[in-house]
Amino acid sequence: MPSAFKGKGNRPVLATMNMWPTLTLHELGFFKNASRLLFWRAQMTDEIMKDLATHTIPGVEHDSSERDPPPQCHPGTRLDICGQAHTWFHDPKRKAKILWIHGPAGVGKSAIMQTLAQEDANSPTSILGATVFFSKLRQRNDPKKLFNTVAYQLATRYKNYRRYITDILTKDPKTVEKSMQEQFRRFIIVPFAEQHLFQGSRLPVLIILDGLDEVEEPHIMNAFSHSQIRSSYWTIKIAIDSNKGRADVEKFLRDRFKEVRSRYASMLQSNTPWPSEVDFLKVANASSGHFVFAELVSRFIIDETYGNPVSQLRVIIAAIEATPSATLRSNPLASLDNLYERILSTIPSDIRPITMHLLALSFKTSLFNKFWLICNWLELSQTDAYGALRKFHSVLRIPPPKEVDGLTRLGPFHKSFSDYILSPTRSGQYHIPDSLKSMLVGAVRALSYESHNSLKFTVQSSRIKVSWAYKDDIADLQADLFFWSFVAVINHIGDAINCEDDAAHTNGRLVAFFRDIDYADFFNSGRTYTVGNLLRRESSAGIFPVLEDWGLARPITISSIQLNHVRADEAADVAGRPAEQEPTAIPRFFTVSTYPIMEVNDKLIVAVCQAYGENPWRKAPFSKCLNWEGRLQEHLQAIAELELPARVYLIGKGSKSVVGIYQNTNAIWDWCYIIPYDQS
Repeated sequence: MPSAFKGKGNRPVLATMNMWPTLTLHELGFFKNASRLLFWRAQMTDEIMKDLATHTIPGVEHDSSERDPPPQCHPGTRLDICGQAHTWFHDPKRKAKILWIHGPAGVGKSAIMQTLAQEDANSPTSILGATVFFSKLRQRNDPKKLFNTVAYQLATRYKNYRRYITDILTKDPKTVEKSMQEQFRRFIIVPFAEQHLFQGSRLPVLIILDGLDEVEEPHIMNAFSHSQIRSSYWTIKIAIDSNKGRADVEKFLRDRFKEVRSRYASMLQSNTPWPSEVDFLKVANASSGHFVFAELVSRFIIDETYGNPVSQLRVIIAAIEATPSATLRSNPLASLDNLYERILSTIPSDIRPITMHLLALSFKTSLFNKFWLICNWLELSQTDAYGALRKFHSVLRIPPPKEVDGLTRLGPFHKSFSDYILSPTRSGQYHIPDSLKSMLVGAVRALSYESHNSLKFTVQSSRIKVSWAYKDDIADLQADLFFWSFVAVINHIGDAINCEDDAAHTNGRLVAFFRDIDYADFFNSGRTYTVGNLLRRESSAGIFPVLEDWGLARPITISSIQLNHVRADEAADVAGRPAEQEPTAIPRFFTVSTYPIMEVNDKLIVAVCQAYGENPWRKAPFSKCLNWEGRLQEHLQAIAELELPARVYLIGKGSKSVVGIYQNTNAIWDWCYIIPYDQS
């Protein structure tokens, strides 16, 4: 903690780093009568760590809330595998540097890795350095961020590694954007093999990676078959039908059936064994070494929406008996598929389309798979949604209505269910429909039919219908619906035009919507962004040719912007990152700004904070800013001098237009400058 020291004129000043200006307490003014002062400054290491965190894969740590509750080994099972792994972890004479635990789908690999991570993390001799649990379904599988993620976790645990990371990222902040090979060299090879940062330590560093098959980077998995790599790792193979595997699954099933008998004690006759040993062995044999099947069976039987474990077990036995042994030999998960099919067959025919659309949008739309958003696009009330999912508590994590928030997503207990329903050859008639079309129909309806008033030529998010409100602030939900619907449409504009049967009619509705919207409006998109700002993302680049075809956008030059056409009663929208990070591609007015924060709670705290991409106009109308014309000209001049020329468009019609200035497509960071404009 830095302390106050004497500055010019014996006035105490705040000690700051060179990148920040010195602030005197006298100049800050409101500290004259403070009796207790505590000063704080952001350390360079903290800022680098914060920036590194933004380049990691969120939610992949073994203790992340996004994975709660994580899969774990059932007590008393997989003791042999976990024991071998723990012995290898702490064996100073180990020859192999890599342990590869592998096996077919459904045998519980992720549960084993989670258990190993938790047990080692809780051990007084823990060597756990980093954990990465990939998930394709949850979009936690970006290979380009793997080593950033590992480096960040190592830096939070080891001071010497944190100093190393601070040093290399200070010298080259773009290390986080290098190729995987180069990141591996800088984050792993150099510190461990060349600089020997951990040479004085007697303990190794354990890094656990789970779900490599979930990563869309085939050479990662292929590396394990390379002859030079094969000699450097030790393998534990989890066999499907081993005696130990069968014994573990049988123990799990017996414990779960005991739990069912306890829960439904009043229903089950105490003098009659349930299940019979014959039925139990049928389930155990069908499970073989597949924990995924055993877990599904237990959830299906105990599902309180059915409330009848006896009849549920009959369904399971029927599914098992319907699977020929020859089929099981060629496809060990055939019984699992049969059980999934029987669960899906219980959906009433009038509800099935709703259920399948819910699953389609939950499993196939990575950016837009929020539960509340999907329900509103499908025009489902809370009761509609939960009614359509009533039979799925054994295969889906379905949150109670009171726990739903803006980030809640539906997810399967095991990816085998999403794999099944996404595969037309496995799921047949239950293969989920085209999710993109379902999404865009809802998004187009929200924008073109609800928010747009074609008679008054206006667009207002307050007109959007909310079928299910998970919170009381309806206006905020309407703004969120507008935001996500707008992003969905501009990201998939070609498909949006053709999402309905009458493409010409849909095209006309969208043309009218994009003609009548005010691109400088902050309010429709939740008061955070203007509509013009939403066009800056790389994924929305395809909207500009369409707007040009509709006569609603055209490229212009900076020099052609006329200040007398700027709508001075409106505010500009400016967003970006500090120019220091990429001065050739970001205007110089995007700088690190600092300001003091005062918090009075028996003491006064002054914090020097960085405001990345803060709007220099602070969302105030131009007319409220002194010499706004001069300031705007300075900004435009800075943009004109960029090494990577910006893209400049005149967007919209009449008095609802903007000049939209966006980053060059080759720039690393996206930014925009939205100037309200009047073409009338």
